[in-house]
Amino acid sequence: MTLEYFEPIRRRVADTLRAFLDEKRTELARVGPMGSRAAERLRDFSVRGKMIRGCLVHLGWALARAGAPDAAGDHPGVVAAGAAMELFQSGLLVHDDIMDRDPVRRGQPSIFRQYEEQAARDGATDPAHVGQSLGICAGDVAYFLAFDLLVRAGLPGASLGAVLGLCARELAAVGIAQMHDVAWAASAVTVDQEQILRMYTYKTGRYSFSLPLLAGALIAGGSEELRAGLDDIGQSLGLLFQLRDDELGLFGDEQQTGKPLGSDLREGKKTILVSLLLDHAKDEERVRLQGILGGPSCTVDDLDFVRRLAGSPAVRDRVRGLTGGLVQRAEQAVRALPTSAEPERAVLRRLLDFTTSRGQ
Repeated sequence: MTLEYFEPIRRRVADTLRAFLDEKRTELARVGPMGSRAAERLRDFSVRGKMIRGCLVHLGWALARAGAPDAAGDHPGVVAAGAAMELFQSGLLVHDDIMDRDPVRRGQPSIFRQYEEQAARDGATDPAHVGQSLGICAGDVAYFLAFDLLVRAGLPGASLGAVLGLCARELAAVGIAQMHDVAWAASAVTVDQEQILRMYTYKTGRYSFSLPLLAGALIAGGSEELRAGLDDIGQSLGLLFQLRDDELGLFGDEQQTGKPLGSDLREGKKTILVSLLLDHAKDEERVRLQGILGGPSCTVDDLDFVRRLAGSPAVRDRVRGLTGGLVQRAEQAVRALPTSAEPERAVLRRLLDFTTSRGQ
């Protein structure tokens, strides 16, 4: 990510994560050797992320503090809250990779695969089951440590309670949306685009963008009107991010995405792009596409076939229509933010551009 505004914040969030998880190595080692190793794995996994969510906590705080003398400064509690958001993200990704059976994340073996490989070296009778089980535990540990980090952040009592409640509600919604995603992928059920967009909103959009922006604004004591605007901006950004993810899953660079191309097809995911392809495909194309979805493998020929369908004018026009409407909605919400927050509004505009063009 090339947003210069975020770079120093990203470094501070990463440093806070690293120091916190290094400290936790000793504490968790009292339970047993797996404790220190889990902290090490989560540390190495978390600091490889882009820290977008951690940076957005600072941006939400700065927007609420616009015009105040400390608006451009550093706030340790805000940085710690941002680091907690990254730990939540790590836990979600660890579990997501197990459910999607993705062996690679952030250019490295997924956490559950790391445990599986270690179990195989140790001579376990069922390394795959051991790897998945330990991965689930590691994801849970990430969640609980994130709440611990929030409690330690030194936030005022009212702000702390509001942020903890916000995180609990939004993460519970992620779990329900993920249940829909998994169940839909495993069945032949027809899911309309409104249902898919709702699932995207709660599985990705809100926790990735609305949650950190709102957490920062709550810490700063931002008004209800500002928080409503940030919520709207966050939802639009999150949907745009997920729609772009769908495209990158077909047309992206595995080195940049950190995931194998075609993984959504192999899992039979009911994505917006797949829905559009099924709507616009000819009968014989639809039959082949349905055979690829959720199949045991997705060959290079299969991937090329799906790419050709996705490149058709009808599908491209529908994708542009969806993204264009979301961009317009986000731009309107950004314009409605206080004029004293112009530097931060400019960052949101650049983030909007990045979200819609990343990977190009």
